[in-house]
Amino acid sequence: MGGILEGIRVVEVAAMAAAPSATVILADLGAEVIKVEPSSGDLWRYGHKVVPMPPSDVPYTTFIQNRTKKSVALNLNVPAAQEALHKLAATADVFLTNSPRQVQQKLKHTYEDIKAVNPKVIYAWVNGFGSQGSDKDAPGYDMTALYARTGLMEEMRPKDGDPALLPASAGDLATATSLFGAVMTGLFHRERTGEGSKVSTSLMSNGLWINSSMLQSTLAGAPPIKKFHRTEWPNPVTAGTYKTRDGRYVIILELNPANFENCLYALGADHLIGDDRFSTPELRYQNHQVLFDEIQKIIGSHDLSAIADILRKGHVNFSVTQTTEECTRDEHMIANGCFPEVEGSDGMRTVDSPIQIQAQGIDKVKPRKPPGIGEHTLSELMDLGYSVEDVRAMAEARAVGLPR
Repeated sequence: MGGILEGIRVVEVAAMAAAPSATVILADLGAEVIKVEPSSGDLWRYGHKVVPMPPSDVPYTTFIQNRTKKSVALNLNVPAAQEALHKLAATADVFLTNSPRQVQQKLKHTYEDIKAVNPKVIYAWVNGFGSQGSDKDAPGYDMTALYARTGLMEEMRPKDGDPALLPASAGDLATATSLFGAVMTGLFHRERTGEGSKVSTSLMSNGLWINSSMLQSTLAGAPPIKKFHRTEWPNPVTAGTYKTRDGRYVIILELNPANFENCLYALGADHLIGDDRFSTPELRYQNHQVLFDEIQKIIGSHDLSAIADILRKGHVNFSVTQTTEECTRDEHMIANGCFPEVEGSDGMRTVDSPIQIQAQGIDKVKPRKPPGIGEHTLSELMDLGYSVEDVRAMAEARAVGLPR
């Protein structure tokens, strides 16, 4: 069994989360990924130390962004390291970076630099705010470029409440999937034409895409969606969220109006069946507060485990609002391979990337322990024709980093 991208070689010059997460998806599908990073390491290797991330002695952020890769430590401020990078790039199918334009120019890895040594390369770039306009060179993170700038943060703000933050790297990981798709499109184009290309995406464009339903309504001239307190939600069985007796929450989502009565049957709300106030979707909207309060009264009389069992047996479309910890022991998620064990890590599990491939002789690569900083500097540079003495001299000149 092999990965579907076996034989594809990727050189990554990137830090933090969006770009390295895209190369993790490529690695999970069999590509060889060489991570080029400074001798101090990609900053996100230390993400577990950033307040208020959960404290741990395990550098857990690197298990998402850097697993199953090789690490070559280069100081790209030094011309000798830039030359080594170009030699690496000449062997690559994909060159992927999130370096800002000015950094690409300074450190000699613009599209033009890399295309000059490898005309058929797929050059992939992810940035904060896109390649045009007044903010094209502004620094961007998912919290700013993807979330706050694009209306999402305001859409997620509860009525009369303060803005809520995204979970760490959530926008980066969503953008990584787009970047992966862009790379695969570039590879497909090369397969058809023999030509390389430059592909890109931005955090901002991904935030707009995530918020596109609300944006499209605005573009059509509709007013902004109203905000509601949880207990005021105007469509009680379509995204109504209810609190259980033990302080947990469930969300009910029946989009098909024909399922309304089944939901009432499941809840034991026989007294509401046939009630003229709820006989049509329009009437349910007009009388939504009464209906919501009735359903809340029933759900609020049960603990979470009991109401979940009732809704499940009644074939109601719902979900428990799970905690992150509960997800890690969710038997259904485990059965779907969502938390594979990392080889060489003494039982550490990680989160599987979201792309699944089913084909004869093809499988995903088992996640491997993230490499140490510069773990593969010597071996990779020797494969490019450097001698051991050459690499040691470069290390002494601080052009490359070797494992500590």
